[in-house]
Amino acid sequence: MAKAEAQRLDRKNFIVDGSKVKRLKRVLGTASESEAIRVAVDRALNAEEAIAALERLRKRGTWGKNLA
Repeated sequence: MAKAEAQRLDRKNFIVDGSKVKRLKRVLGTASESEAIRVAVDRALNAEEAIAALERLRKRGTWGKNLA
């Protein structure tokens, strides 16, 4: 993951399914479970931003129209 900006990291304690975190680490190919969680959070936030942008397009009525 490219670091475009410095991240401020805070220690947080969560109760999660450890086997899912290990699987996430393996699937993402990260060096640590902490990195896997950070990548997953970043991806979830990016996905929510994309969904919100698509929703704005849908509300404007420009989604799915040929704009050429």
